[in-house]
Formats: sequence, C-alpha cells, structure tokens
Amino acid sequence: MKIAKIFFILFAAFLLSVSGAGNVFAGAAEYSEKILKIAEQYQKSVVEIQTSVKNISGGTSGMLGTGFFIDKECNVLTAAHMVYDDEDLSEGIKDNPDEMVKSLHKKTKIYKYWVIFNNKKYSASFVGSNRYVDAAIIKLDNPPAEGCFPAVLGNSDNVKVGELGIVIGSPVGLTNSVSAGIISALHRREDGGLWFIEDFIQTDAPINPGNSGGPLINEKGEVIGIADAGIRSADGLGFAVPINLVTEFLERMKKEGDLKIGIFGAETLVVNFPRSGGFEDIKYLNGLVGWDNLNDLFLLNEISKNKSAIVVKLLKDLPAQKAGLKLGDIIIEFNGHPIKDAFDLRTAMLKTEKDKEIAVKVIRIANSKQEEVTFSVKLLNPDILKDKGMKQMGH
Repeated sequence: MKIAKIFFILFAAFLLSVSGAGNVFAGAAEYSEKILKIAEQYQKSVVEIQTSVKNISGGTSGMLGTGFFIDKECNVLTAAHMVYDDEDLSEGIKDNPDEMVKSLHKKTKIYKYWVIFNNKKYSASFVGSNRYVDAAIIKLDNPPAEGCFPAVLGNSDNVKVGELGIVIGSPVGLTNSVSAGIISALHRREDGGLWFIEDFIQTDAPINPGNSGGPLINEKGEVIGIADAGIRSADGLGFAVPINLVTEFLERMKKEGDLKIGIFGAETLVVNFPRSGGFEDIKYLNGLVGWDNLNDLFLLNEISKNKSAIVVKLLKDLPAQKAGLKLGDIIIEFNGHPIKDAFDLRTAMLKTEKDKEIAVKVIRIANSKQEEVTFSVKLLNPDILKDKGMKQMGH
C-alpha cells in the first residue's frame, strides 16, 4: 500500500513537471513566433544607409547605418548622425555661443546618400532633420516600380518596462540583422549630454555600430523608437529615441528642412546637480546665480530639487533679458508647457513658433519669499544671426 502511494505521488509529480515544461516550451514558441512574424513584416521596410562626406579640401569619409520607410513616397526615417558628420551635426545646437556663430550656416561639405534594400542600391536626397533629438529624413531619388513599404509607427507613451523590444538594422554592414530583448528602462538621460533633448528608451536588445537609425519595435509590430546608441564597454545597454518625440515633427521636417529652435537668450541648469546636503549645495547655487542672501539660497535649494530649470546665464539684448528674466529665476511654464528641467524647456522651445509672443512663467525668489511671475517673450528666428552677427545661446 505504501509503495503504491509513493508511486502515485511520484507519477503525479512527473505529470506536473511535464506540464510545466510544456508551458515553458509553448511560451518560447510563442515568443519565437512573434519575432519571426515581425522580422518578415519588416524585411521590406528596413533599409541600409551609406553616407559619403566630401570636404572642400577633397578628403572623403563615410558612415554606415540603418533607416526605415515611413510612407509610400519612399521617405526614410533615420538618425541625424547618419546624414551629418559630428562637426556639422552640432551646428547651431552647441551650448557654447561662440562655436555656434562660427558654425552657423556653414556649407563646407558635400553629402551623398545611398539606400540599399532588396539587394539594390538607390541614391537618396536630404529632406529634413531634427538634430535636437537626432532624427532625419532622406528620400529615394528614383523609387522602385513596386513602391515602398512603410513601417507601422506606434505610440511610445504606451511603452512599459519589461515588454519585448526588437531591433532590426545593419550592424557593421550585416543587413537586416534582427536582435531581440526587453525594454529595460524609460526616460533615460545621458550625463554626458548626448543630444540637446533626451528622453531615451533603454533596451538590452543589442545596438551596435550600423544599427543607428533603425527601428525599435514592440511585440505588436509597431515602431516605438529609433535605435540611437549603445555603450561599447557594456553589454545590454542600448538607447532609442522615443518615436513620439520624432513623429510630432515629421511634417515640419519635410516642410522646413533642418529645424531650428528660436533664440531665447537664456541658459538654464542642464542637469540637476547631485545633492550633498548642507552648505555644499548652497555654495554650488551661489556660484551659479551669484546671490549673497542665505535665506534666498536656501529657498532656491529647496524648490530646485523638483524644478531645476534655473536661469544661470542671460545674453544681453536677447528676448529673455529684454523681457525681464533674471539670474536665479526658475522657469516652470513655457508657452503653456509645464517645465521641470532644462530638457522640458528645450522640448517646449522646439514646439514654439518663432517670431510669436508667448508666455513664460517663472518662480522668482527675493527677500526670502517666492512668487510666480509671467513674462511675454518672442523667440527670434535664428536666421537673424547671419544678418546681424549676433550670438545664439543653446536655449
């Protein structure tokens, strides 16, 4: 009797283990099936991009990356650093105003683009770019007779940590390579300040040289980001630009070409500093704004823990200074957009029309008190710089 009971228990355990293994295998098969489906779906949508850069001196260089069709007119969305080299990429968006003036409207290089897909090579032309988030559009000069197959653009606001993430691209020239992983984190910002506006999706799907500009795809087969950068010294650390940060400006990129943020003339604290507590923080803030009033500095310290767009520099005779902003003002709203930090401010500025009156709301601290003050500001068109030789701030 005891032997029969033991046998029954062991047999039941065996059935449970087989059932569990079956679930695991079924899950793996389902996971694999999703990737197979997406890889097939994007075979004709993802392309390899080759860029040739020729200097006026005669020297040439090249870049290799990825892109994907976004419409039937054969417009290809990719990373801006695939259509510009490092020097031209930073034109007009550096924080150093002197360097901006030197590079503004500089045309010293000739770029040529080729798009490879279906084992054919097509020439392409520049359409537009948003260098601030590292996105650009090029278009096939002579589209194929069968047309182009656009990718399905998703909603990156709905992305959740832990969901499937698939990257398709041309790492080191290996066209249509598919890699998969998960979404590891959201709203990442590089301490080194990779781009002017940052809100990265982090994934452990490999992003290698040559993947730049390719799609990051969810399990529904929707593009949720543009593969942008990997950390070469670490595995499983890839970053993609959220697609929503790009699609909002697609029509403007097609219409305006190279997008330019209007001139505000104020620089804010870019990254909130690591808080050490006590007088070290007060000393740091004093160095930024030059205040002597300790009570005001204590108040600035407390408020800026959550709202860090502190004005730390103003350019003479430009909109911010003319409107009445001062050092130490904390910008909390710009043209109706709530502001928590410098990246929010930069995004709001990119969405703001130039040469138009807008409202800028700040918290101003004085005499140990705080108050909200609203200013009327008009952003200047950057083209005015080449006519008047004025200096442009980064924001």
